[in-house]
Amino acid sequence: MVMAGAVDAQEIYAHGGTLGAGIGAALPLASWAGVHAEFEGLGFSHSVNVSGNEYDGHVKLLQGGLYLDLFPFASSGFRVTAGALINDDELTGHAVPNAQGMYKIGNDFVPAVGPAPSTTVTLPRAMPYLGIGYGHKPVSKGFGMTLDLGVAYGRPRTTYTVPQIYTLVTTQANIDQEEQNISNKVERYKLYPVVQIGVSYRF
Repeated sequence: MVMAGAVDAQEIYAHGGTLGAGIGAALPLASWAGVHAEFEGLGFSHSVNVSGNEYDGHVKLLQGGLYLDLFPFASSGFRVTAGALINDDELTGHAVPNAQGMYKIGNDFVPAVGPAPSTTVTLPRAMPYLGIGYGHKPVSKGFGMTLDLGVAYGRPRTTYTVPQIYTLVTTQANIDQEEQNISNKVERYKLYPVVQIGVSYRF
């Protein structure tokens, strides 16, 4: 009977927010607990300034998640949620020449005579998540709403690529310094804020 009730109370939902737009499904385990899984994505362009060097960047958010929901109040859809965010998020950026037609690499300025130096920033494939929310509770069938407020944790990883032509006019120390500048810039983003709101249907 418990399993039959759980099957009857399945839910699907669509939502959007800081993780992008996506879809998901929720399944109750009991009146006070359930699980939900989702998939979402988003892409947009974003310029980044690192120590006076401009990067023309593109952000790709592509991720999913598996979460456990606990409902501490019998009469409320409020929940505490913990789980894992599985992602393929990536920021790619190409250096933009300054007004003098130069790239800045570390403390050096070099003429923009070839392909641009580039950087890639990625997050760990799996990131722990903790938050609070509303919705996904097995109550009456029909439409409802979902809300998630939380944070995922993951240390960004940085790679910096310099075309060979520029290695002739600057030092490895400057190349390493520029990579460190980028790493220092993104280091503050270890905590990924999550704000998602959506519409659900329980059947």
